[in-house]
Amino acid sequence: MNFIYKPNQPLAHIQLALVAIVLIATSLFASAWAAGDHGAQAPAASGAVTSPRISSHSDVFELVGVVDNGEMKIYLDRYASNEPVTDAKIDVEAGAAKGSAVPQSDGSYSFKHELLGQPGTLAVNFVVAAGKDSDLLAGDLVITDPHAEDDHAGATRSWLRWAAYAGAVLLLTAIAGAAWRARRRKSLASMLIAACALGLGATATLDAQAGPGHDHGEESAPTAGGNAPRRLADGGVFLPKASQRQLGVRTVVAQEASLPTTVELTGRVVLDSNAGGKVQPTQAGRIEAGPRGLPQLGQAVRKGEVLAVVRASSSAIDRANQQAQSAELNASLNLARRRVERLQQLEGTVPQKDIEAAQSDVVSLQQRAAAVAGSVSATEALVAPVSGVIAAANVVAGQVVEGREVLFEIVDPSRMSVEASAFDAALSANIASASASPAPGASVPLQFVGAGSSLREGAIPLVFRTLPGKNALTLSVHQPVKVTVQTKSQVKGFAVPLSAVVKSASNQDMVWLHTGAEVFQPRTVRQVPLDVSTAAIVDGLKPGERVVTQGAPLVNQVR
Repeated sequence: MNFIYKPNQPLAHIQLALVAIVLIATSLFASAWAAGDHGAQAPAASGAVTSPRISSHSDVFELVGVVDNGEMKIYLDRYASNEPVTDAKIDVEAGAAKGSAVPQSDGSYSFKHELLGQPGTLAVNFVVAAGKDSDLLAGDLVITDPHAEDDHAGATRSWLRWAAYAGAVLLLTAIAGAAWRARRRKSLASMLIAACALGLGATATLDAQAGPGHDHGEESAPTAGGNAPRRLADGGVFLPKASQRQLGVRTVVAQEASLPTTVELTGRVVLDSNAGGKVQPTQAGRIEAGPRGLPQLGQAVRKGEVLAVVRASSSAIDRANQQAQSAELNASLNLARRRVERLQQLEGTVPQKDIEAAQSDVVSLQQRAAAVAGSVSATEALVAPVSGVIAAANVVAGQVVEGREVLFEIVDPSRMSVEASAFDAALSANIASASASPAPGASVPLQFVGAGSSLREGAIPLVFRTLPGKNALTLSVHQPVKVTVQTKSQVKGFAVPLSAVVKSASNQDMVWLHTGAEVFQPRTVRQVPLDVSTAAIVDGLKPGERVVTQGAPLVNQVR
């Protein structure tokens, strides 16, 4: 106490007294906290309450039983896929307790017996029958007494409290004897106060720290305890069966195989030259509707059907010249007819060849006059070159269009082409199959048609054709797509859906393994894409391990 108390200095006595008062007040407050009622308390951590559990599995089924208040809730899943089995018959034998589990509305099963509420260890057998599959699952169920730990903790606290009292008395006696021999009565009073404060503070602190039902800050959760999802100390995740079903977690057993390597290319949808066409007028004019009106986008048309009519248009000078030429031809035609009539009256006196020549002139002038008259108000029928649907319509009634302008585009949705760019000249000779992905998760099978012999923007164009099918996706012309080409080269690995691969905290590829009935472990892997929805794990997996294929991002978010 020399760092506070200094002889013959009143200020030092006051300092020591204040310290003693603070210690005594703190100790009394801690004692009241340990023994009294503290109002609303924070709820216990979800991992603090542990329900007795039993788990067992075979190559067919995986079973988890959770005991609560004498009732066992049973979850039965397929071992390979983690798919819930809700239509099974389960016979349970737990010591003297025998019976059948009752199916519940949430897909689980319930088995009740008074033995499930008594502490002890039970050997439990489950006879499972689901459809054509049947199995025998067994395990040991350990039910602990929740009050045993509190009694042990109370005995420990009582022993520590009396030890603190004894230590305080010994400390007080030693300090009093030393002060009496030194004949410093002023120091004796201060030291007595300090000793009392230390003794009370120590005992009250023990009471506060060991008091039952208190939360003393963040504690490490038990590795296998609790009924709520949580992250384990080793980086794994504890996910109860109920939570697995809510998240829709599904798995697949990893099987190594030789898988084709893939190459991703950028492509776009183009017209199939044999199943599509364009409608263009040969001259300028004004648009008029066809027999069925002007076609709309998506309307089906037949080959040879009249889509629209173009009435030719010309300038005023052109029309004047055409009218003048028509008038001149009509006048010449009238003269030719009169000449034929005169020659026919003189038949027999004039040569027959003169009559035939005059008649030929009449026919020629008639045809020329008709041609000129038709050119003044000529029309052109625009017909569909192929059967299909209207992919583009760029006209309205009365619109004036130019010659060679594209007015309609017709495509066959079941026969489209995809053009992709490849920078590897040898790829065209190593293509086994291909598919196009217009959107994530969507795939359209393709058939390789051929490759160009000249570079286009530094790449070789590859042409594919869509394969017809009942469930084939509809593609649009000029739509960008991602083309996945499977080559003839092989790689050894484990095929898993792309949704099974997630990112770790260090941005590495990883998958979640179903290592226990309710335990999942992360595993860093190396993947190679196979197609738009599948990847090959080439490093990090072993045969027979269960990989989470559905719900992996949700498992990855558990903290």
